[in-house]
Amino acid sequence: MNRTTRLPRLALPFAIVLGLLVAGPALAASAVDLEARALLGGRYQVGGWAAVEVTLVNDGEPTEGHLVAEGDDGVVRRYVELPAGARKLVHLYVPPEAFQRQITIRYEEPNGAVEAVAEIRVLEQSSDVVAVVGDGSGTLRPQLVGDAAGSTEPLTLGVADLPERPEPLSGIDAIVWAADSSSLGEAQRRSLERWVADGGQLVVIGGADWQARTAAFGDLLPVEAIGAIDGVPQDALASWVGAAGPALATDTVSTGSLRPDARALVKAQDGAVIASMRSVGTGRVILLGSDLATDAYRAWEGSRLLWSRLLPSDAWIEQYIGGGMPPKEEMESSFSQALGNLPSLEVPPAELLLAVIVGYILLIGPISYVVLRRLDRRELAWVTAPLLVVLFSACSYGIGTSMKGSDIIVNEISLIRTSSAGGSASLEAYAGIFSPDRATYDVSVDADALITSVRSDPWAQPRQESDAIIEQGEPARVRDLDIGVFGFESLRADTVVDHQPALSVEWRVEDGELVGTVTNQGETALSDVAYVSQSIGEMIGDLEPGASAEVELSSLNFQGSSASDQVYGFGGFDTSSPDARRTILRRQVIDALVGYGGWMPGTDLAALGGRGPFLIGWTEAPGPVSFDIGERDAQRYSQTVEVLSVRPSVDQGEVTIGPGRMSVSIIATEGEVAQDGPAMVRLRGGSATFSIALPLEVADMTVTSVELIAGPDPGMLLDPNAGGFGGGFWPEGHVLEVRDPRSGAWTVLGDLSRQNRFEVDDPATIVGPGGRMEVRVSSGEIDPNWGETSVIVGAEVTGVAGGSGS
Repeated sequence: MNRTTRLPRLALPFAIVLGLLVAGPALAASAVDLEARALLGGRYQVGGWAAVEVTLVNDGEPTEGHLVAEGDDGVVRRYVELPAGARKLVHLYVPPEAFQRQITIRYEEPNGAVEAVAEIRVLEQSSDVVAVVGDGSGTLRPQLVGDAAGSTEPLTLGVADLPERPEPLSGIDAIVWAADSSSLGEAQRRSLERWVADGGQLVVIGGADWQARTAAFGDLLPVEAIGAIDGVPQDALASWVGAAGPALATDTVSTGSLRPDARALVKAQDGAVIASMRSVGTGRVILLGSDLATDAYRAWEGSRLLWSRLLPSDAWIEQYIGGGMPPKEEMESSFSQALGNLPSLEVPPAELLLAVIVGYILLIGPISYVVLRRLDRRELAWVTAPLLVVLFSACSYGIGTSMKGSDIIVNEISLIRTSSAGGSASLEAYAGIFSPDRATYDVSVDADALITSVRSDPWAQPRQESDAIIEQGEPARVRDLDIGVFGFESLRADTVVDHQPALSVEWRVEDGELVGTVTNQGETALSDVAYVSQSIGEMIGDLEPGASAEVELSSLNFQGSSASDQVYGFGGFDTSSPDARRTILRRQVIDALVGYGGWMPGTDLAALGGRGPFLIGWTEAPGPVSFDIGERDAQRYSQTVEVLSVRPSVDQGEVTIGPGRMSVSIIATEGEVAQDGPAMVRLRGGSATFSIALPLEVADMTVTSVELIAGPDPGMLLDPNAGGFGGGFWPEGHVLEVRDPRSGAWTVLGDLSRQNRFEVDDPATIVGPGGRMEVRVSSGEIDPNWGETSVIVGAEVTGVAGGSGS
């Protein structure tokens, strides 16, 4: 066959195959259209969850399939059924990898697959993140942008941008609400409630449009029986923030009767409450009666002062102590250790391992040689050596089986995070699964939960790939979880459950110390009830239903011990008994909740965020949600801890607020100034103005003494034992001034080259009605012998709580 006749004959099969390849996908084309949009403006927290809203439209025959995305733990999917002509909105929650910019969402069904891409971006980690909801006119956002360099731009969101779960909100520090809240779904409302209880700050804007804006927040607001009052003078608001005059002489104010656990921040001359606040768990809800979402307040020079006061920040502390393990990774590490606190997971005794190794060496070496030589059959060593290896392997496996057992073990720890407001709780259910054999497990929880793995080594990068499939929905599942011989895997499931708190506390001041009366108002006895925070740990003891006990909080923790050490004492390495292992587990859970360090000075009066303070109480009963591993038999261990978010509040009494409980921020800079984080600057020949604010809970306290403290870094402010160090860190010409809130005049206190601590003779010349101080540090040109110099300013304030605003 010649060349010209052979080519057409070969082309025909190729054409047929090519036609099949091209036509194949067309025959299996999906009739489903898919759109994906990331919520929260596409933002997510490192190590957190990204919420994606997926729109599915089916123009074809009825079908069913899965929404699928690749997450940091593997494949995440959710089952979706689509009747003919259906249009559905489905939320998928994905744990992105660090700094991931896109999430690809696929819908896989029998006719094929379609996909879409959602754009995402990691949230700013160096300062507080503020979101504004409902700023359609663009009047609020400019008020929240500070003058200082490095200020974080607030996020502008709509109601539809808010997720139906609280987990994606964990990276948001504050939300300013000026939208119609009646359009919130019930799931969205509950997620906001849980976010506040876990440390979020919600500021609701009132005014003439108060009904729509407050509709969904009735149970959270600091006032009840709300109504609008016209013509309320605004001079008190201007005085509270230290502005020269109000934005409007009078305004329509939404106000009502204060709840018993709320307090007024600003009152007009006629007694009308202009601004009020209520602590909810470790978060706050603030109602601003005046409508700041207007052009008058956008142009008001007092707006930035007002917002810096209403949204106090401890980001400067977080930045300073954030050089170690991030809180999420630290928490995962502690929980991984607590879940693995089982006899089956203990390392074999060193004596046993040594005996096995020595016996193996002796038997396969000299003993085998001597025996074979006596038998004059040394050539059999080629046979005996492999047999001895197999024998010792079998013996080692037998020793392991006898020590670790042959049963599957499921160790569960349930955290029920509650607050005094609302009837829901955030549930964090943890499970450690021990497998005596290599096996694949299908694990489920009977709830609409988000399941993820718990990393035993937070520094391990990259995360080990897994073939497991995580299914979202109710129930939530993990399919094909592969665990090796004597292997151990840890899982976490997050959900929201209906729950009434079992613990309650009432605070008072006695002889300058905070005293709380803790009551078990539940129906189950609680053991090891304790108060824990980043600086304090106090064991209260066991409480039967209806029983009460008192806890006294020391103002300072000079020892630097962790809260778990303060609760259970030092040590805690004995694992010889179930009681000892239970104590170790509970210590590790406390470490997960509030961290390992207890050096922070001051009371917990102003604590913010999700790391306490908490009241905790334990039971050994299973939690509201348990992990099911199917029909396999397993030994089960359960520990459940109720974690009540509390912030001590006092109506009257003398208190001292140290620098570590002050909100410090930079509100203005002039000249050559470089900002290092939220509250520290490097001066190159300019000035920086610091705002130092008392906790809002004691903003109205009668101040009796003020000491200003300057340092080259936050550590000098936070160390209670640090003395004056004068010119050791700054050259001459670094001048510290304070602003009189009454006249607006600046007064020089001294040069930092000579001293760094300044007693203020008259507190009224520095502390304004809102408990805020303004301090300015200026420098000349850079001294070539020193270079750039850094500075941060704080204060220690003593006074009597319980003034006109309480």
